[in-house]
Order: sequence, then structure tokens, then C-alpha cells
Amino acid sequence: MSSKQSDADQLLLILSYAGFILVAFELVKGMIVNPIKAFYFDTTFGEDMPFKSYKRDVTFRHKNEFEACLLYLRDFMEVIDSEDVTTIQSLRKHRNDLAHELPKMLNTFNIDDYLPLLKETDKALFKLSNHRAYMEIGSGLELQNKGIDWNTLKGHEYLIFQKVLEKINELHDKTSNA
Repeated sequence: MSSKQSDADQLLLILSYAGFILVAFELVKGMIVNPIKAFYFDTTFGEDMPFKSYKRDVTFRHKNEFEACLLYLRDFMEVIDSEDVTTIQSLRKHRNDLAHELPKMLNTFNIDDYLPLLKETDKALFKLSNHRAYMEIGSGLELQNKGIDWNTLKGHEYLIFQKVLEKINELHDKTSNA
């Protein structure tokens, strides 16, 4: 393979990886923000309920809606922990770096550097997906007796995220074998 071909192949791999990360982050964002907004949308809660309103329960936590939702999931719902929040924020930073600084990164970019972040993100997102699937399907006693393994249940966005990770791992394998 000529030098130009290998440079072109490397560029294609990096751009493919960046695209997958952009898609992955949009899935993450959707898993975090959309269900919370949907839960509060056009709903009035009774005085004895722990929920009040989207503004009082969520957006007061941070001026950025995404950050506010992360804090809500950590502090109010206790679905994720501080390590998960840090991981998801790191993925967001990585996404932003790729979206805004990719030309500067082309000569030094190495997928290996980001695989640990993606592995940790996968663990955090599984927690979110598992919780959401449990809430959507229902946690009633009648379903608990139907043989559903609640510890392995995954939502559809998480399944798509896993497919994106598979593609990133394929890219990694291509760069490792090149």
C-alpha cells in the first residue's frame, strides 16, 4: 500500500470513529434528557408526591439542561453515581473535542487512548438503560413472576449504543492490524 493510501485509510478511520462518537453521544444525551422531560411533560403531581416539576426537580440543579439531568439522575433518582457522571461528562468533552478540534488531532489521534472511556461509558449507560427499561416495562409483582431477569434488561437506545461500540472496536482492530 502506498503512503498516500495509508494516509487516506487512516483519515477514513479517524473520521469514521469521530462520526461514531457523535452518534454515541447523541444516544447518551437522548437516554439522559428525553426520559426525564417526558416524565415531567404536562404532568401535575400531588402535594404528597416526591416529584414537583421539571424546573423544581431538575433544571434548578444546573444552568445546562444536560448537566442538570445528570445531577438529577445521580442525586434525586440515585440511578447513577458520581463516577458515572464523571465518565459521561468525559464522553461529552471527547465528543466536543472531536466536533470542534478534529483537524488539530489528526496527526496524533489514537483510538486506543479512548477505549477505556468507552468501556466506562458503556457501564454507566447500562445502569441508565436497565433502570429505564425496568420503569417502562413496569416493576409490578405480576411481572416479577414472569421470569424476566431485571439485572440484564436493556433499553433500545443502549442496544444501539452497543452496536456503535462494536463498530468502534472494528475500527480499532483495523488500526491495530494496519
